[in-house]
Amino acid sequence: MKLHKKQAEFISNISVSVAMTIVMTGGMLYFHSGFCPNFFTLWFSDFLLGNCIAIPTGLLVVPVLTKFIAKRTISD
Repeated sequence: MKLHKKQAEFISNISVSVAMTIVMTGGMLYFHSGFCPNFFTLWFSDFLLGNCIAIPTGLLVVPVLTKFIAKRTISD
């Protein structure tokens, strides 16, 4: 299945947001609480909340930053 450029950007932004949320919520929980018996239960609720913040942020901020950086990039 081939995606159009806009579709690929959309899926990429969501995928990166979810991946970052997995790593960050897991890492922060481990740092603060260690690996406790209910680690995954605690992590999952943080993961769900984190995605509610990360996905909209990724969809709004990443395109703006990409355009900002592209305007300031010198092509060879």
